[in-house]
Amino acid sequence: MPKIERKKHDVVPDKEEDIEIKTGRFRLYFQNRYTLISLTNDILTGVFYMIGSLAILTPIPDIYGIYFSLVGGFFLTARPILRIFHNVFIYNDAKQVRKEEQEAEQQKDDIEDQEEDSEY
Repeated sequence: MPKIERKKHDVVPDKEEDIEIKTGRFRLYFQNRYTLISLTNDILTGVFYMIGSLAILTPIPDIYGIYFSLVGGFFLTARPILRIFHNVFIYNDAKQVRKEEQEAEQQKDDIEDQEEDSEY
């Protein structure tokens, strides 16, 4: 079974979560999870429309073709919704400020420790 790992980035609006799928000696790396979701959605849209079109052309009841085309339309509508989710990022601004302050204080402490060590 393939092993899927998620890599988290810092809370920065332009960074997202990457996905790496390990299968034996090969690895599939997707730049972010929305790329993988979008590609899967596009494939499913095409598959459902093709099945719906073939169902209408064959002697099976037309209702099956209509249902498959309807599902394909749903996936086609989901595409712009996925783009919106991909481009919108919500984060807690106060939490981000606190994190930056803690990092700045940590760097200050590290510099002071280095200066103390260099005095000896």
